Amino acid sequence: KEKTQENLEKQRRLQKKAQEAVEEQGQQIQKLEATIREIEVERQTQRKEFEAVTSERNILGTQLIRRNEELALLYEKIKIQESTLKKGEAQYKNRQEDIRGQKEASGQLKLDLFVAQQQAENTDDLKKEVYHLQRELLQE
Repeated sequence: KEKTQENLEKQRRLQKKAQEAVEEQGQQIQKLEATIREIEVERQTQRKEFEAVTSERNILGTQLIRRNEELALLYEKIKIQESTLKKGEAQYKNRQEDIRGQKEASGQLKLDLFVAQQQAENTDDLKKEVYHLQRELLQE
């Protein structure tokens, strides 16, 4: 009977230890489940943050492409304006040369006119002199 009593006591201790182990493991399971829930919440938060950052990156990439296209257009416009400016400068230079040539021609024409007027005045004097000389000849 005593041996049965000891066995029974021993079995109760083993059962108590097993029960304590089960309770401890249950607590550990609850802690692990709580940790898993926290990690899952953190994972979802990080996923949302990742999606937001990815979306922002995509928007910035699109904006960068658009800005690069605008910049390329501006460079093209600058190139066209520089070309137009060079053509305008060349035409302006040509016009200045034309004006200079026309001024020289005008000056030459004025000089020719002056010489012609002088010669015309001399012609009148010469005609008068010829007339007087012919008269003198006729009188002789």
